[in-house]
Amino acid sequence: MGVRVKLSRISSVVAAAAIAPAVLFASPAVAADAATAPANSAPDTAPDAKPDTQSNVKADDDNRVAILRIINKSKPGSSVYEAAQAAMNGSAKDRVRFLKEGHERAQFADDTLRTVQISSIGGKAVRRAAHEALMKDTHEAIREFLKICQYTARDEDNRVEIGRIIHTAKRGSVLYDRAQEAMDGSPEDRTRFLESGQHRARQIDDRIVASRIVASGGLHVREAGIKALRSGKAEDVRRFLDVGQYEARQLDGAEAAKNKGDKDKDHENAKEGQESKDGKATGGEKQKQGDTNGAKGAMDSNGTTGAKRAIATSSTNSSDAQLAATGVGSATPWAIGGTAVTLTAGAGLILASRRRASQD
Repeated sequence: MGVRVKLSRISSVVAAAAIAPAVLFASPAVAADAATAPANSAPDTAPDAKPDTQSNVKADDDNRVAILRIINKSKPGSSVYEAAQAAMNGSAKDRVRFLKEGHERAQFADDTLRTVQISSIGGKAVRRAAHEALMKDTHEAIREFLKICQYTARDEDNRVEIGRIIHTAKRGSVLYDRAQEAMDGSPEDRTRFLESGQHRARQIDDRIVASRIVASGGLHVREAGIKALRSGKAEDVRRFLDVGQYEARQLDGAEAAKNKGDKDKDHENAKEGQESKDGKATGGEKQKQGDTNGAKGAMDSNGTTGAKRAIATSSTNSSDAQLAATGVGSATPWAIGGTAVTLTAGAGLILASRRRASQD
């Protein structure tokens, strides 16, 4: 009996000893499982994944907003505009890629195109600066041209253009004075003069010239010039100076020639009338002169010649009388004979006249 109790006790001890290691090693494993189980459980991993998804969505929303701003600032049809639109319609990775490198490449393409366009319409200095930037083929060189070099080169070209205007403008004109002021001013003053100032100055000069032409022109020139000036339009004044004044001068010339012809015709008519009047007066005078000459001829044939002869005879007799006073001349016998003949003829005429009277 006592042996059985001992054996049962030994068996219990052996069993306890055999089970103890299993129990001891099993307890840490259970503890380890209890410690690691919550980390691998589904309820614990869900909260860790959800914040990452929210962060990605927010980042993509921010990218969309940034791209929309770029689209609003870009010109439709440009490289930047097209690339931004493609990124907006693409994936989140496309939008990230556009913002990191696509925007820069597209902007470089647009800036290069803009440089070429500026060069095509610029002056000599602008074309030279644009060519240098394009040859470098870097975005930095293109940006420097667009921000600085193009304006420096443009001012150089503006100075050359204003110098030409000064050379061709009339000294003392409004255009000449304004060009000199721009040349002495800032680059902005020169740009403003070439874009608008020179045109206003030319309009003022045109009005001044048109006013002078009106003041010294004929009727049609004055009418055309006043009409152009009163219209208030620069193109009307310019047309008057280029075309209208010459058309009006032709009309004035035609009227002047017509008036001159009428005056010449009136003068000719007056001259012919005067000549006709003078002809009649001349005819009367000629007839009167003829009558006078006839009477004079009759007088010469009758009395005047006889008178002259008597005067001549008297002169001769006077000479002979003078000679008789001094002595007898060679003409004395002829004088005495002539006197006797004259007296005899006179006596005969007296007797004949008395006989006719007695017969009557």
